[in-house]
Amino acid sequence: MKRSIITITALMLLMSMYVPLASARTNVTGPSVQDPSAEEAAAYKAWFDANQAKDYPKAMELAKAYLQKFPNGNATNIQYLKTKWIPGVRGMMYKEAHDKGDVAGEIRIAKEVLAEDPDNLDYIWAVVVEIRTNEIAKNNFAHAADTTDLSQRAIRLFESGKTLTGVDAAKFNKNVTLGYLHQTLALVADNSKDAEKSLAEYTKAAELDPTNAAYFFHCGRINNDRYNVAAQKYDAAQKKADAIPEADRNAADPKPDVKAALEEAKTALADVRSKAEPVVNCWARYLGLTMDKPSEARTTVMSVVSGLYKFLNNNSEEGLTKLIEANKTGPTPVKMTVPPPQSTTPTKPAADAGNAAAKPVTGKKPR
Repeated sequence: MKRSIITITALMLLMSMYVPLASARTNVTGPSVQDPSAEEAAAYKAWFDANQAKDYPKAMELAKAYLQKFPNGNATNIQYLKTKWIPGVRGMMYKEAHDKGDVAGEIRIAKEVLAEDPDNLDYIWAVVVEIRTNEIAKNNFAHAADTTDLSQRAIRLFESGKTLTGVDAAKFNKNVTLGYLHQTLALVADNSKDAEKSLAEYTKAAELDPTNAAYFFHCGRINNDRYNVAAQKYDAAQKKADAIPEADRNAADPKPDVKAALEEAKTALADVRSKAEPVVNCWARYLGLTMDKPSEARTTVMSVVSGLYKFLNNNSEEGLTKLIEANKTGPTPVKMTVPPPQSTTPTKPAADAGNAAAKPVTGKKPR
C-alpha cells in the first residue's frame, strides 16, 4: 500500500493551500458597500461580525445564507465570499476535522465542496484516503456507501486524465493509484459479503498493478473459497456415484438415475478443476512476489497451491517451482498451463486427499 499512497501528499497540499488563505483573508476591513439594500447590508454585516469573532462555523452558515438570499447582490462581496473566503475557511475546517480524526466531519465538508464542484478530485481523493486509513484499516465500514461513491468518482476522474493539484507528474503513478481505488471497492464489497464484486475489483487492481502481492493474495483467497464450495459439491456427487453398484455403472444401457448420477459427478469434477485453476494462478503470483518475505500466510498458501497444482497436473508437482520463480521476475503474471487429465476416471480433488486446498487461509490478510 505504501507505493499507492505517494499521492497522499495531495491531502497535505490541499490543507496548506487553503489554510493560509483563510487566515489571511478573514480580517477584512468591513462590509463593502455598493448601494446594497438595508436587508442585504445587515446580512453581510452579520457574516462579517461572526468572521471577525472567528466563529467560523457560524460565519460559514451566514455566508451561505447571504449568497443564497442575495445572488444578485453586491458583486464585490459575492465574489469574495464565493472564490476566496468560503474555499479558504472550508480548507481550514477540513484540516481541523483531520487533526481531530473526525472522518464524518471531513466527509461532510467534502460533500459541501462537491455539491458546488462535483469533480474536485483533491477533496475526493483526500477523503477516500482518510476513510481507508482511519476507518477501513481498523475494520470500520461505517462510511461504506460514501467510500464506494467517492472511489468510483475518483476512478472516473483519474481515467479521464484529471490529476491532483500540486502532484509532480513524474512521480505520479496512475495505475498504482487506480489499483488502490479498486482495492478500496473490493474491501467494501468483501465486508458486505459480495464475493463476486470483491473478486472483480481485486482482479482489476491486479491488472493495473501486477507487482502488488496483496491483490493476488485476495484474488486467490476468494477463488479458494469458490473452489471449496465446488469441492464439497463434487464430494457429495461422487459419493452418490460411488454408491451405485459396479454392475449398474458398467451396464451397456445404464438406468436413467444411474446416468444422471454419473453425469452429475463428471460435471462436478469439471467444475472443481475450473475453480482450482485461478487459485493456482493468483497464488503462484503471490508466492513469486513474496519469495523473499516468509510468513505464516505464505507457508499456508504454498501448501494449498502445491496440492491443487498436483491435482490439475496429473498428480505431479513438475513445473511448479519454475512457475513461482517466473512470477517473481516477470513484469506480469505467468499462468499455469493445465494439461488434460490422463484418465477419464474421475480423480478426487486435492482437498479430498487431505491437504488444505479447500480451507480458507488463516493468519493476517495482506492489505
